[in-house]
Amino acid sequence: MELAFDLPMPPSVNSMFRNVTGKGRAKTKAYRSWVGEAGWMLIAQRNRYKAHKRIDGPVKIEVSAYRPASKRRDLDNILKALLDLLTHTQTIKDDSQVVEINARWVDEGVPCTMVVRSL
Repeated sequence: MELAFDLPMPPSVNSMFRNVTGKGRAKTKAYRSWVGEAGWMLIAQRNRYKAHKRIDGPVKIEVSAYRPASKRRDLDNILKALLDLLTHTQTIKDDSQVVEINARWVDEGVPCTMVVRSL
């Protein structure tokens, strides 16, 4: 099975959580907002395949992200948000199923494209 998703640019792992005195770490407002928007987009696109069932076996992930010209970003810092989104939307059971990740910057296109392939 192969699923492809066009998504908004994920937040950097550095801006996903904040420390809350006495409570530990909490999701930032920006991250919660992205999860809401990207989650609905992913589910809508996933429903195109009509027979979606959660993938419980190993998967390979391919990510193509549009490199923002205005600021420096580390490509690896967007991967956690994407993998967590797959789990949050029950596209995969757990991100420990991911056995291979290929990621690259692109110079044009949608902010972020993710392809999930079951192995």
